[in-house]
This record gives sequence, structure tokens and C-alpha cells, in this order.
Amino acid sequence: MKKISFDTKTGNVLLDNIAIAPLGEIEFIEKSMKYKIELITTQTNTHIHNFSTFGTLNEFEFGVNFIFENSFMKSIWLFWDGGNSKKYGYNTTENQLIADKNNLAKLLAKIFDKEPDEIKKTFSAFYFPWGNVSASASIQSSTTAIGISWNF
Repeated sequence: MKKISFDTKTGNVLLDNIAIAPLGEIEFIEKSMKYKIELITTQTNTHIHNFSTFGTLNEFEFGVNFIFENSFMKSIWLFWDGGNSKKYGYNTTENQLIADKNNLAKLLAKIFDKEPDEIKKTFSAFYFPWGNVSASASIQSSTTAIGISWNF
């Protein structure tokens, strides 16, 4: 499983210290092949493509979903494979999901050495000049995740 890290100065997301995002789709695929990053590919329609893999961020394990629109990386979602949603599935309560979101926000605060810039019930966001990173809870899908998006 690849180790996930962030370069908060540039906005790069790294897997095993290899800058993998943000990249164009062709460069992303070429780098993935070169560095043996196993990907699952999903084409949702003619201009949106998803590539998925797995990774760890500190002690947390995630399913990593890279989303491309018109060959440009739009966002990355790290879906936490742990916490209450792993224990209880769709029976996870709203309070349990919020607690999981808060755990992800604490993880990010530790990594970034700063508190979230915005905190709401279902998300906590960290803003950077290049984009933002957020910890979120989806009550509808009983998941918690970290989202990364860029300002371009």
C-alpha cells in the first residue's frame, strides 16, 4: 500500500514520495505505470474518468479516487476505510460519522500543523493559495473522506 503525503507549498499529492497530483490524465497514467501504482479505471461518461487505488496517511487506510474531467485532474477523494462506517456500515449514526470526520480533521491538523480554516457540522476545510483540503462526512452514503481540489 502506497504512503500518501502532501506538499502544502505546491499543492502536490505524493504516493511514496512521487508527485502524482495534480497532473494531466496522460501524465498521470504514465507515472502510475512507471512507478507501478495499481489503478482501477472507471469511465463514468465521455469526459469524466476515475482512477482508484489504495494508500495510507499516517495510521489511516484509504481508498484513493482520482477524478479527471476533460483530461484534467479535478479532485482527489481519500475515502477512509475505517472508523464507525467500517464497523456499522449503513447503520452508522450521524453522530458517529461526525466523530469520524473530526478524527480526519485532527489528522490533517497534525499533518499541516494548523487548525482548519473553516469548520461546519459535516466538513472541516484547510485553505491554501493553490486550493483546499477538507475532511467530510456524508450522512447519505455513510462515508467519511478527505477531499483535495485545486484553484484552476
